[in-house]
Amino acid sequence: MKNKVPIIFIGFMGTGKTTIGQYLSELQNLSYVDLDQYIELNEEKSIPDIFNDKGEHEFRKLEFKYLKECLDIFDIISTGGGIIENSDSLALLKMQRHVIWLDCNIDVIYRRIVSDPHRPNAKNKTLEQLNALYLSRISRYNEIAFIKVNSGLTVSEIYEEIIEKLSSD
Repeated sequence: MKNKVPIIFIGFMGTGKTTIGQYLSELQNLSYVDLDQYIELNEEKSIPDIFNDKGEHEFRKLEFKYLKECLDIFDIISTGGGIIENSDSLALLKMQRHVIWLDCNIDVIYRRIVSDPHRPNAKNKTLEQLNALYLSRISRYNEIAFIKVNSGLTVSEIYEEIIEKLSSD
C-alpha cells in the first residue's frame, strides 16, 4: 500500500541514507528507491559517467526530474548528497513533509567514502576539501529537514528514533 506522505532521506554522502532507507523499507514493508540507482537505471549510465559526459549541472536536472517521478511512486526515497545543489530540487523538497536529514561526524563520513569510486564529488578529495563541501551544504539540509538524526548511531537506534519522530507527527 502506498504511504500517503513519502519519507525522504537527505544528507551528505556517506551518512547512511541508502542503508537506513532500505532497513526502514524492509521493517515497515514500504516501497523504497535509492534515487541515484533509479537515475542510473533510467539513464542506463553510472552517476560518474553522467558527471563526466554531461557535467554536474545536467546531472542535477536529471536528479530533479527523477525526484518528481519517485515522489509519486515510492514510500521511501534516499537522495544523493548533492540534491540540495539544485534550486528546483530544493524547492520541491521544502514542500515535502517527512524529509529526514541523516548527519554524522565528517571524520566518520570521510572514512566511509574515501575509497568509493562511485562518488564523483568525493574523488581525490582531502578531508579538508570534503569538509568544505559538507559545510557549504549544511544550511540547506537544515532548511528542508523535518528532523535531523545522528547516523553515527547503530542502524536499529536510528530506526527507533525515526519511527518515534514519525509516529509523534
